[in-house]
Amino acid sequence: MCDDHDTTRHGLGSSGIGRRALLKGAAAAAVTSPALSNLAWAPPAAAAPIDGAHSMAMHIHASFSELYGSMNAQLFEATTNAVDVIWWSEHDSKMKGANARQVVHFTSLTDEQGDGAPWNWQPKRTGSLRSTSGGGIVPAPASPLDPVPEGSLRVTAQSPRRGQGSWGYQPGNNPSHQNWRMNLTDQTLSIEVLPTDIGVDAYLEVLIMSSYHPPSGGRAAGEYAVSYRFGGPGVPGPRVAVDRTAVVTVGSTPDRWNSEVLRPDRDLGAVFPDLDSRDFSLYALRLSAVSNHGAVASGYFDYLRFTRGTTGEVSLQVQDDLIDSYRTRYPQVTQHHGLEASRSQPHVNWYGGNISLPDYTGVSRSGYSDFLRQSLIPDIHRAGGLASYNHPFGTGQPPPLPRAEQDDRLRVKAAELLQNRAVGADILEVGYPLRSGVDLDHHIALWDVCSRNAVFLTGNGVSDDHAGTDWTARNLNWTTSVWADGNDEASLLAALRAGHAWTGSLTGFRGALDLLVDGSFPMGSATVSRSSSRRLAVTATDLPVGGTLEVVQGVVDYAGPSVPTASTRVVASTTARGQATMNLKIDTSRSSFTRAQVRDSTGALVALSNPVWLLRTTPQEGIPAARAY
Repeated sequence: MCDDHDTTRHGLGSSGIGRRALLKGAAAAAVTSPALSNLAWAPPAAAAPIDGAHSMAMHIHASFSELYGSMNAQLFEATTNAVDVIWWSEHDSKMKGANARQVVHFTSLTDEQGDGAPWNWQPKRTGSLRSTSGGGIVPAPASPLDPVPEGSLRVTAQSPRRGQGSWGYQPGNNPSHQNWRMNLTDQTLSIEVLPTDIGVDAYLEVLIMSSYHPPSGGRAAGEYAVSYRFGGPGVPGPRVAVDRTAVVTVGSTPDRWNSEVLRPDRDLGAVFPDLDSRDFSLYALRLSAVSNHGAVASGYFDYLRFTRGTTGEVSLQVQDDLIDSYRTRYPQVTQHHGLEASRSQPHVNWYGGNISLPDYTGVSRSGYSDFLRQSLIPDIHRAGGLASYNHPFGTGQPPPLPRAEQDDRLRVKAAELLQNRAVGADILEVGYPLRSGVDLDHHIALWDVCSRNAVFLTGNGVSDDHAGTDWTARNLNWTTSVWADGNDEASLLAALRAGHAWTGSLTGFRGALDLLVDGSFPMGSATVSRSSSRRLAVTATDLPVGGTLEVVQGVVDYAGPSVPTASTRVVASTTARGQATMNLKIDTSRSSFTRAQVRDSTGALVALSNPVWLLRTTPQEGIPAARAY
């Protein structure tokens, strides 16, 4: 899949070069381009075996998290955008069913109590309706089966004679209250329904909105749904497809409570056999009355229960089975198991190894960072995986904060990461154009502060995408690439552990970046030498038109939490199109780190290499074995 001659997939220029050819090209350029250097060098034999560039989407959610993505859609996007690897990183809380809603008694529109966070029911109106339409919580009638018989949800809809309309309610969209959202596999919804006015042109509806899938079976791409109808023109029993909606007419008796058991995964699988029924989420739920041609539709809903058969370790197995199933459909994309530990902030991605769902028993919010540092991340390492410190400034998507506020947040977060050494993580999410109001420059500066203090973190870029609708249309669309022997998990983890990685915008840079020190020490390495200067080769391919390759150097002075700022400067740059190489003499009279970055014609940063550390003495904490040369 990652043949060095596959120029379409890797975007490494018309020659389809791998790392070996790239380094040889860099050597030739260094010899033939004296304007860029006064030092000639040749790549060492040790660099030759690492000869493949592998692009990865490293923080990807699908049908096991809280939005409407599917593995199918994300794999389609990876294939479309020539990304070689997906690391699945679903929220562990969703896979465990932590604090998931079990029952709804319909006691309040604004503060429905029960399992986990309370719900608020938002009215949802579609089409044209007369003024008699509406609804809400009423004290009676209530289902005799409901152990909390304090009311039910009443809905009424009446459309104009030539129109259609519906009036209903759905749970509010407060992120902290989305405790119904998770994978639909083996999930049963039980509900009590009392229709009072139904007929051919009037019905009650339980609408389950589910995952987005790419084009399939002659249908356009879009979100799928199941519509359970009590009344209406359909015949009870058969399931029918209306575009991407599975319509199920349920036999029900008017003017009495009907106990209904709904199995949306089975109904989706039966109506859309070309899609895998395990790859659907319960994204939204709506309870409505629907009117056609002026008919009155009305009734009551009560005592909604959720029974989930796929939670905990079972959900990991279902995900593994889906990975196996999709290998045939998407042979160009390698899939690897990850997990996002998201009990509290910071979230931590677990990449590879023997993944299991963390146990948070007895872990408080105030003790969460200690739990990560002392328990979870050591467990990840013992299991053979790597840990990533995710979206370090938070998970929100607001507009940019004022620069002074971003500076303050940088100082606070940098001091925190220095004090706890990034809770022992191996990777820091850096490639965010904007996240939680903090821009790319401040994410990079946070990374540079860690590098200044010899906190060795591989910087990566991510999208944290939950939808799979169009990667190129997203502002957050960074991927990570590595120089590795192959796409197998062990090779990719080894490359990430060693920092043989670069990151870039999917729409801004699809080339390769590499560094080599003294002809022997690769990108990501940390070396110790008393030399006052050292040789650095920097190579980039597929620079954008008008793009600039820059070399950044920062001091390593162990300034600590009391000086939580970066100290970097651009020491060299070149503007070129296509491949560019610089062979530089770097001042190492002080310990430093050096990395490369790419700007597009507008000056925007679109790619970053990982650094090399050029140290004069060994840090007190030592150098990780994977980086020591």
